[in-house]
Amino acid sequence: MNFEQRRWQHMVAAMIMALCAGIGYTWSVFQKPLMEHFQWNLQAISLTFTIQILVSTMAPVFLGKYQKIWGVKTYLRIGIAIYVAGLIATMFTSSIGYLYIIYGVVVGTGISMLYPCLMAYSGSLFPDKTGMAAGMLACAYGGGSILWAPMAAAFIGKHGALQVFGLFALIFAVVMIPTSFLIGEVPENFRPESKNKTQGADLPAGRDYTWKEMMKTPRYYIIVLALTLGTTAGLMIMGHASTILQEIQSFTPEKAAVIIGIISIFNALGRLGFGFISDRLGRYPVMLLLFAVIGSSMLLLTRAEGTVFVVALFAISSCYGGFTSMFSPICADNFGIKNLAVNYSFLYVAYGFAGVIGPQLAAATKAMGNGYNLAFLTVAAMSLVGFVLTLYLKSLR
Repeated sequence: MNFEQRRWQHMVAAMIMALCAGIGYTWSVFQKPLMEHFQWNLQAISLTFTIQILVSTMAPVFLGKYQKIWGVKTYLRIGIAIYVAGLIATMFTSSIGYLYIIYGVVVGTGISMLYPCLMAYSGSLFPDKTGMAAGMLACAYGGGSILWAPMAAAFIGKHGALQVFGLFALIFAVVMIPTSFLIGEVPENFRPESKNKTQGADLPAGRDYTWKEMMKTPRYYIIVLALTLGTTAGLMIMGHASTILQEIQSFTPEKAAVIIGIISIFNALGRLGFGFISDRLGRYPVMLLLFAVIGSSMLLLTRAEGTVFVVALFAISSCYGGFTSMFSPICADNFGIKNLAVNYSFLYVAYGFAGVIGPQLAAATKAMGNGYNLAFLTVAAMSLVGFVLTLYLKSLR
């Protein structure tokens, strides 16, 4: 069996590992119980999620080069060890500073060695279908909370929030360590011929850029800004969904956890669906649609109640999922496949910027006593800016 035939086996293994690495999207389930247990305020506790996102997206800039030095398998196994150790240590949290360091920095570092590596790896497995590969991998990562959020909510009700981290550490170690043996190195210059010639997809890069060459192009900075604006809404909702539902819609914690699970399904479907669609229609037309839907949905959140409010959250989650599946294909389209593992890390910083802006924007406006409406309106305006930037990028094709 040649590598082109075996790559599906490697892809499934990568998806299973990404599923386990997706605990970050369950944070809103932990947030309120931890606030009540330790008497921490919303801004203080939400900073934990911001730190974790920031570390998990910025660390690959410094660590990404070791993927080639150590090989994907070794790199991932070190990431698993850090990730699991961090979750175990989180069980012993006694102060907010400890939580910032252990969950924010240590767990964040583990995630930084897992998801970005797996995303770039999936693109290398399928250089002929980067949108599909990114969508499938991102779907697995985002879909993790479909399993983990209800499990965490049920366990928290019986044993408290801190013990859940130990349970997840055990589950992830048992699943991820054996799965890592199914990851295979991609042969250099692996370029299978595409059987489906797409008509609407963006033209691939004329050459392979190094990360230094990429960062000298104005296009890189515009893409980073556009992706930052696109992912801010989703990260704000993911970080505060449970609190938003409980305080604005008066949901119980259990009902909010169920809705978060459904939000995660839409997130996963958005990653999968928009990844496939972008291979056909192109990345920029899909991004224009995503910005339009997010902006409209944010405006709805300031007025809507009940079912319409929840549907707007579903729409935002789906579009956020779509944006996460754009990172790797846009990087490959604009800067080539050869150095995707390293170049992707520099594009992925957009996710980190959004991770700071989104959750902290929501926490700050809530602390001002005006609820979340100002945050919703701000993100709607950001979506308009992103729409204009995407039009400009599209004009450069």
